[in-house]
This record gives sequence, structure tokens and C-alpha cells, in this order.
Amino acid sequence: MISDETFNRRLKLIGAVLVGISVLLLTRLLSFQFYMDPNTRQTLEDNLDNRVYQTVEVRPNRGLIYDRNGHLLATNSFDYQIGISPNQVLDRQEVAAQLAPLVGMPENELYHRLEPNADGTYVPWVLLASRVDFDTGQRIIDLDIDGIDIRPLPIRIYPQGDLTAQLVGFYAGADDAREGRGYSGVEGYYESLLAGQSRRVTTSTVPVLDEAESTISVRDGISLQLTIDRDLQFLAQEIIDQAVVQYGATGGTILIMNPRTGEILAVANNPTFKPDNFSAENLELVRNQAVSDIYEPGSVFKVITMALAIEAGIDPATWTYADPGCGEMAGIQICNWNDQSRGNPSFAQVFVESLNTGTATLFAQLGHSTVYPLLRAFNIGTPTGVDLEGESGGILVEPGDTFWNEAQFLTTSFGQGVSVTPLQMLAAMNAIANDGLIMQPHIVKARIDGNEVIETRPSASRRPISEATAHIARDIMVQVLRENQEIVFSFPGYTVAGKTGTAQIPTAGGYYDPVGSIASFVGFLPADDPVVSVLVKLDRPAGYWGSKTAAPVFQALVDRLVVLMEIPPDAVRSQLVAQGGDPFDREY
Repeated sequence: MISDETFNRRLKLIGAVLVGISVLLLTRLLSFQFYMDPNTRQTLEDNLDNRVYQTVEVRPNRGLIYDRNGHLLATNSFDYQIGISPNQVLDRQEVAAQLAPLVGMPENELYHRLEPNADGTYVPWVLLASRVDFDTGQRIIDLDIDGIDIRPLPIRIYPQGDLTAQLVGFYAGADDAREGRGYSGVEGYYESLLAGQSRRVTTSTVPVLDEAESTISVRDGISLQLTIDRDLQFLAQEIIDQAVVQYGATGGTILIMNPRTGEILAVANNPTFKPDNFSAENLELVRNQAVSDIYEPGSVFKVITMALAIEAGIDPATWTYADPGCGEMAGIQICNWNDQSRGNPSFAQVFVESLNTGTATLFAQLGHSTVYPLLRAFNIGTPTGVDLEGESGGILVEPGDTFWNEAQFLTTSFGQGVSVTPLQMLAAMNAIANDGLIMQPHIVKARIDGNEVIETRPSASRRPISEATAHIARDIMVQVLRENQEIVFSFPGYTVAGKTGTAQIPTAGGYYDPVGSIASFVGFLPADDPVVSVLVKLDRPAGYWGSKTAAPVFQALVDRLVVLMEIPPDAVRSQLVAQGGDPFDREY
């Protein structure tokens, strides 16, 4: 039997051995913690981070887009990315049965993704669907499944559909990158303002850790209120769609502006773009023809010729010329629309009867050094600077350019050999409507940043002509509509200024299409105090002539426009002014 003394010695020895082993193990453990090889330490930390954390971009809410009366043109919604953490799923079979039809995956495949690996470990996160729609995402949220990871993916909704699609543009991005941006129109031009400011943050794939993180703040995008009036836009689109069918045209444009402010009130094109369709065929139509497509304007350009001639010193009261009807100038034949001579027509008659020989004679008398600076002053050949993505600058060939010649100089006087966009053409004519000033065309009326509203202040971009010149040109444009026998329409109660145009279409070989034309009309009203200007353009109408196609479209539009915009007839306006009232109490 072991004595107590021997037992105590042995117990102390065993205790000492155990303490020694513990110290050795602790020392070894601490060596791993504090003296680990740096490369080994980094590898272990990276593996941990990759399993538990992921870096994501937290995106702000994109700014909304409204028309001038507060109607939504572009707003936000979400699709969803669906993932799950398998190690948190309690009943794999039930979860697979619930989720499979919602994420579009066979139930057995989804069940397999929730199973552990061969070594019994689980992957921390599994992607089930890269994108599901909003309603499906909400149904998955309602299931309240443990471990489910539902990440919103921003999408853009356009409540007005294709009515304003080419103006507003569209938002798109890649599913795999969760990135998107605006393209074309307002969405493209104001991308940086609408997008806001995102942040890249590291978040946990473990919900408990993720919930512990503080709220992440981002700067939301700025919203925009446009100058567009949805009701005018609907009217313009309806009229141009009907006109394309009625006159067998291949397309067309109606552009409506306020010449006093430069505000664009409506832009309607046919064909147009569907913002929810990203097929290659549909994307070909995304460009806004009113600002992107150039064309030779034909006789509507004569209003510019008229105004610059008066500004250059031609006296409309005394000027005349011997009209040959059709004659050689600068080596080419320049003819009136019906080849007939008018004898010795007056300055006004040149424009009332749209005589090509008359405008060419004016340019020949004025000369290059006078004409081209005035054309540039009208912004011909350069972009207007409108706040829409995709604007073209037009083409003005000048002396010294490769393709310039004297003949082209003369044909420019009647809108042939010079190219403009519809917006350029209407903005230039607006100088006549607005006492000689061209106001900067714009489509954003205000920027909305939280509670702060920043109004766009109308500004003059150019003064190509004097007020006196503008008034003389305006009166001749009124005379055009009253006296031109080819224009079969009237505007009872209203004084309207306008001009028709029929332009030949150039072909690739340098010649003009013998049968196709661009028929157009530009005008404004009330002539003595304009609040609205309009351009109508029809591509290849079966009726060929602007007076027979575009002019009736202008009348159909204006007949309804004066009602919609509450523009009083001339007599009522005069009476209101005499009584000290404002005939334009509506905010246009």
C-alpha cells in the first residue's frame, strides 16, 4: 500500500508534467497567433474574408423625370437577385419545393445546391437567380425563408410608354455587373445628375453580422422637370401618326416650341421607340430625329434668306429683279417651282410665291462675305446646344471647303445644298418670331434636389437680326399665308405667320431623287405676339409638295393647339389688352 507521502510526491510530479505540457501547448498556440509566417497569415485571412464578406456597390435612387405639369415620365422600380446561405436552411426539401418555381429552376437541382460538400461543409452563399421581376421578388420575401438573400436591382419604368421615349431616352445595364446608365435623350445627357453617387461597401454574407452594420448613406439622383407638356406631346404624336398614314409618308416630325423662352413643348416623331424593348431593330429607332437627323430643308429656309437680306440692307419696299422663270446662274439651271416667270416681282412676292430665282439673285447681290457670317449668326451648321444627347450640327459648306462652289452658294438661298436638323430650323426661325433673338433651346425646366428646386432661366443665345428686321420678315410670313394660292387653308380669328417647303432628297451619287421629297412647314402664332412656333416635316409623302401635305397637317395641329393652349383669338386678345388684362395668363 502506497503511503501518503509517496502519493503526494507522485501527484506533484504528475501536476508538474501536466503544467509543463499546458505551457508547451499554449506557447505553440501563441506562436501561431503572433509569430506566424506573414504569407500564411495573409492566405488564411483572405480565405476567411472571401467566405464571410463580399464587396458590393450600394446604388442610390435614380432621379425621377416629370413633364412641366408634374406627370411622371420616368420612375424607378426593382428586379431582384436571389441567393441563399445553405448552412442556414433547416428543411432543404421544403425550401427547394417553395423556391424552384419562383426562380425558374428544377426542384432537384435547387435541392442539390443546398446540400453540403463531400467533406460535410457548406458553401457560404449560392446564386439561385440573377434576376427576377418585382412581383416574384415580393413573393419570395413573403416566404420568410431563413438564409435567403434578396438584393434589389434597379430598373427604370416609363409610364408614358413610347409617347416620350425618344425625348426621355432609356436606362440599361448588364445583369452580371449590376451596373446601368442612361442612354440618349434626357437620360443620357443628364446621366451624372440623375444617377446620384453610389458607394462600394463590404457586407457580410452572414445575416447576423450584416444586421449589425450601420446604415449606409448614398446621394440620390436629382430629379428633372421637363418643359414638355404631356397633352401637347400626345396631340403632336397623334397628328404626325395620322399624317404619315394619310399622305403615305415614310416618317415625319412635329416640333413645338415657345419662341419667347426657347422651351421645347413637344417633339413627336414617326416612327418612334419603345422603351421596354431592347431588340436591335427597336434600338435603331431610339435616336430623336428632331435633333439627330439632318436634311435639306428646301423652301422653308427662305425665311432665313429673307431675314438676312433685310438685315444686310436690302430694302423690301423697292427691291425687284427680272425673273427668268428658269435660267442659268453659276453654271447651273435655277428654276422656280413651276419654271414660270413672274416678270418683275417685288421682294415680298419672292417669298409669297417661293421663287428660287429670286432668292438666288439676292445671294448673288449680297455676296459670300455678307451671307455666310449671317448664316452662322442664325446657328446654321453648328449644334444648338440643346440639353438632349445625340444632337447633330447640320452642314454648312463655306468657301474654302472641299465641296464648295458658286452654284452651291446660290442654291443654299432656297435650302438646297445646306443641311439642318428640325430643331436647328425651328430655332433659327424663332429669331423672326422673337424680335430678332434666338433663345437657347432647352428641355429641362427645373432641377429638383430634395426640397430645393432650381429653375432653368431662359437665355438668349444669339441675335442674328434686329427687332425691326424681325418685324418686317414676320409681316411677309403673314402675307405668305394670306396670298399664296397654293396653300389651301385658313385660320379664322388668328393671324398666323408661316412658310411651306418642298425639298429634293440627295442620293449617294450626288444627285437628287426624282420622285421623293421632304415636305415641311414652319410657322408661329399669334403673329404679333407669338407664344408657340411649330415645324412639321414629312418624309417622302405621296403628295410631294409641302403646300399639299405639310401645310394641312400644320392646320390640323393648330386648330386643336389653340384650344389646348387656351390661346384667345386676335379680337379677344385685343379686348383683354385694352382692358388691362393678360391674354396669356396660362403659363406656357
